[in-house]
Order: sequence, then structure tokens, then C-alpha cells
Amino acid sequence: MTQRPPDPIPFPRDRVQRGAPQPPRQQQPPQPSGPVIYSASGQPIRSVQQQPAAPPPPPPVPIRETPPPSQRSEPGEVPDGAQPQGLHGHVAAVIDSTDATFQQDVLERSHELPVIVDCWAPWCGPCRVLGPILEKLAYERDGQVQLVKVNTDENPQVAQALQVEGIPAVFAFVGGQLVNKFVGALPEEQVRTFFDSLIPSEADMKAAEGYRMMQENQIPIARLHFESALEEDPNHEPAGVGLAAILSRVGETDRAVELARRWPNHPMSKSVLTSLELMAALEGYEPDEIRQTVSSNPGDALAHFRHGCLLAIEGQWMEALDELLESVKIDKSAGDEAARKTLLGIFAMLGENQPVVADYRRRLGQLLF
Repeated sequence: MTQRPPDPIPFPRDRVQRGAPQPPRQQQPPQPSGPVIYSASGQPIRSVQQQPAAPPPPPPVPIRETPPPSQRSEPGEVPDGAQPQGLHGHVAAVIDSTDATFQQDVLERSHELPVIVDCWAPWCGPCRVLGPILEKLAYERDGQVQLVKVNTDENPQVAQALQVEGIPAVFAFVGGQLVNKFVGALPEEQVRTFFDSLIPSEADMKAAEGYRMMQENQIPIARLHFESALEEDPNHEPAGVGLAAILSRVGETDRAVELARRWPNHPMSKSVLTSLELMAALEGYEPDEIRQTVSSNPGDALAHFRHGCLLAIEGQWMEALDELLESVKIDKSAGDEAARKTLLGIFAMLGENQPVVADYRRRLGQLLF
């Protein structure tokens, strides 16, 4: 069997591993365990311990009273209709948003860079403590993150959509998705960690470029980007599974399997491992021989199994699923339940949220039980 295994299912092109689940909604502090900080991929990175009760804050100061350092020497008015400019000519690192502009200011903008939303109100003392910290860190990271401030008194629709129950409430969006949040005026160090968890690392950016090259079928260049990302961070999951996909494609199966097994629950890893299992099932058989055998022996469960694997390698997924179901129907135990196991691998490969997968999983269940 000399055919190349099917290409693993492409990884989403949004910022690396951004199909992230939303973190659980936090209650307003104080809480003994503190809010959890999540990475932009949706994984918790630390539990922030609440600090002991601080002395009363100094008298409130206007949220926007002090401009960023680079603008203090030459303050000026922003022309009507123009976007305020921040450091180095970028669009301002801090902007105000409303019910009418939230979609553009936050959701659409978050496809370009992380967006942090500060929900505050003029009467809120902790908001006036946290606000300057958020603005300071946003200006420090000019061009890497956007801070959007929303007055909840004036914009109740945003507050309702975000389920704001206490302020200050801070939300982080990446790729149009809520990926992290916290409630209350945290110390600057903890807020800085919150910002840093959203900004792509060098490995993130190299891996993202690798996926872009994969989409453009520039496989050798994509491999270089993934290898470089793993040099920066040997435990970088998106780079590792991306490289595994390339290695399986070019025949370096041993390392491909090693990388895929490091992150076995990742969809790309499942795709790689299933692709290689399909090839292994056909070792020693020629395509014409497989087709002839299943045609002349319609009651042979293993013949249908091998034919299903062949169809999958050829990209004929529906026909492959039908053949594998037929194998289970004839003898579900054939080849140590080879057809059932392969069906489960293909389900993971295609994506559990696909309607066709739900349909065939139901049909498999009817045959097994």
C-alpha cells in the first residue's frame, strides 16, 4: 500500500488554539480562593489569592484625568470623527465604548488582538482604583492589547449581555470569544498577569504562522515555524500537534506518533493517530485486491473493514463510514473490534459537532446495543 495517509483535519486559523471554552462565571469578591486566571486558550493558569483587606483608597480621581506619558507634553483635542491616537501612531490603547459600538469595538476588534473590557461606573470607588491600573498596563502594551471602557450606568445592554453583577468587572475577548474575566479591584501585579496571559508569546506567533503556511500548502515552511516554536517552548501544544500532522504527511511516523501521544485529546492528535492507524490496517494489501475481496466476499467483516479504511484514505468519508458500519453489523468482534475502534477514531477526526458524526454514532450504538 503506497498511498499517502489522509491529511489531518486543519486546525482553526484563529489565534493558536482559540476555540476556547468560556471560564465559569466568578462571584463578586471577597472569596477565599480568589478568581481563576485563564490563558487565551481557555486553560486555567493560576488561582489568584485575594489580598487582605486594604486600607480605604485615596479620594477618587477621574478615570481619564492623566494622559499616557508620551502625550503629556503635547496634549491636543481629537478631531471629530477621528479615532484617538495612542503611542507610536497606533489607534489609542484605551477607548470608550457604548451599547451601539460594542460589537465593533470589542467583538470585531478581538479578531485582530486581545480586547479587555472594563465595566465601571462613576460612583464606584474600586473602579477608580482599578481604572488607572488597567489604563497604565494597556499603554505599556501599546499595539498588543486594546482596553475598552464601558460605563454600565449609561450602557445597560452591554452590562446585561455580560451578566455584570458587580463592578469593576473586567472581561477579556480573543477571536470574538470571552476567554477570561475577574471581578473587583485586584492588585497591579495580578492585573499584569491577567494582561500577560492574553498576549501571544513568541512560540504562539511562530505556531500561528505555521498553521497559516499549512493552509497555503507551504508544508516545508510550516514545518520550520513549528520546529522553531517548539525550540521556544517544548511544551507548546499547538506547535507540537501541528508538527505531528506534517510529520505524518511526509512519512516520519515515529516522531509524529510521539508528538501526537503527548497531547492525545487534541483534535489534531486524534486526526494524526487515526490517519496512521488507517494506513497500518492496509499494510500488505493493494487497493484493487481490497476492492475485489469485498466484492466477492460480501459476508466477510474484515473485508468490509479494510475497504472502509481504504475509502477513508481516499477521502470518501461517507462511503467509508457505511463500510465500517457494515463490518460491525456482520461481526462486531472481528479483528478485536477493529471496525468499531476505527469508527470512533474517524468520528474524532471529523469533529464530534458534525451532524453526520452524530448520525453515524447513533447508528453504531443501535448495532452495538
